[in-house]
Amino acid sequence: MLAATAVAAALRAFHLGAQSLWVDEAFTWIGANIGAPLGLRALVQDLHGPVYTLVLHAWGAHAGDAEWALRGPSWLFGVATVPALAWLATRWLGRDAASPAAWLAAGSPFLVWYSQEARNYMLVILWSCVAGALLVGPTRRPMARTLGYAIVAAAGLLSNFSFALLGPVHLRWWLGQQRSAAERGHGSLFARGGRRWLWLAALAAVMLLVTVPWIPQMTLSWRWDRLLPTHRLTAAEGSLPGRPSFHAGAIPFALHALAVGYTLGPSPRELKGTTSAAVLNRHLPELGAVTLVFAFVGIAGLVTLARRRRLTDALLWFGTPVVLLSLFALRQFKLFNPRYLAVCAPLFLLVVAAGLAGLRRPLRIAAAAGITLLWVVSLTHDYFDPRYGKEDYRDAVRLVAERSRAGEKLLAVGAQEPVYYYYRGPLPVDQLWLGYVDRPERLRQELEGKLAGARGTWIVLSRPEDLDPRDVLARSLDARVPAAETYRFHGVRVWHVRPDRAGVVP
Repeated sequence: MLAATAVAAALRAFHLGAQSLWVDEAFTWIGANIGAPLGLRALVQDLHGPVYTLVLHAWGAHAGDAEWALRGPSWLFGVATVPALAWLATRWLGRDAASPAAWLAAGSPFLVWYSQEARNYMLVILWSCVAGALLVGPTRRPMARTLGYAIVAAAGLLSNFSFALLGPVHLRWWLGQQRSAAERGHGSLFARGGRRWLWLAALAAVMLLVTVPWIPQMTLSWRWDRLLPTHRLTAAEGSLPGRPSFHAGAIPFALHALAVGYTLGPSPRELKGTTSAAVLNRHLPELGAVTLVFAFVGIAGLVTLARRRRLTDALLWFGTPVVLLSLFALRQFKLFNPRYLAVCAPLFLLVVAAGLAGLRRPLRIAAAAGITLLWVVSLTHDYFDPRYGKEDYRDAVRLVAERSRAGEKLLAVGAQEPVYYYYRGPLPVDQLWLGYVDRPERLRQELEGKLAGARGTWIVLSRPEDLDPRDVLARSLDARVPAAETYRFHGVRVWHVRPDRAGVVP
């Protein structure tokens, strides 16, 4: 356990601050308000993990807001997940699964990715492991365990509301725990008569009370009416930004991400910019190897789960989030994304651990070697291959800071939050909404207004696929301002438009 935890710490610390912050991490930085007071109102408006925001705000007061500092709490949560998953594996599957679970948690590229990201997903994964371990397995102190679970579940909900997707499997475990306590003569306070239902109602009430302060913001920010069966989506509502909310390959891609992260096979930017068939053809060898290795170990794991009477648990644990998130995406309530299945990451690794534990020694060694090889390649891409990295805002904005002159301005287009994080210089910073590309005349007017009155304008464009999938703005700038200086970074493009060289503004 100590060795696996030490390896996890090293893998997550390596290159912790090497990549730029991406847009969601910049949102986290803004929400944490490091170095300034963090008001209750701001926390109540935070639907992306108020507990994580509080932790980051307190940590940042001492560590600052550099990339490594913002990712520091996620690093710690990622390291802590190793013993937490091993504990859950021991209680849910047996001691023979604890060691494989620990090593899988240490090396998983999916967990390493989120341990190096200033977001709340690693924290909710940690709470998922701890909450599960508190609910399964024998106990001699049911009251202490129930109170501990209530605290952890409340923290899980306020770390990421996707924790609620675990409700069905947790309910099954809690009721099973009470029945087991009654059979052994323990925990009569909970198990006899209708008392266990009263305690269950009390737990539900606690969870509701914990979330009540955020309910008004949920009603304002989320389109709940789209989930009603009577609601008919209209063309005027359109789809969620960027692309269709759901795709036939969404669930297979989520399984692929849980297996090897986002850094083996097609990169996220490739998937956004190319047809699926072309992407698959380019990466068939890697995809085939991942499918072969994890299908073999996964089937062995499911057989082991069935033998140990855990298959229904696994179906509830994985099936509930997948079905609900698919429904949300189909109703254009929320995009389907593997990170929203973070609460299923422990289950995925536990299935693999069960498979390794259930295989005979030669097959177990071969399967472990296959997983290790795939993960080494994936982590190498993560650390060293910029094609799989986050958008390079840091170098793009550094260029602007070094070459800009007095009287110029900086215009952020697409994702502007990372630009605000990286640029701390004297130029005024403005932003342009990319959604105007559907109205060319309005786009021209807005752009002319943004460029007016400046000796020069540095346009920093990133993530155009969300609102401009056809790259209308970039092609228009290249065609109609050919004299503008242009620069390309990974995921970010920069134009330097000067009135004396610009020609005709689009």
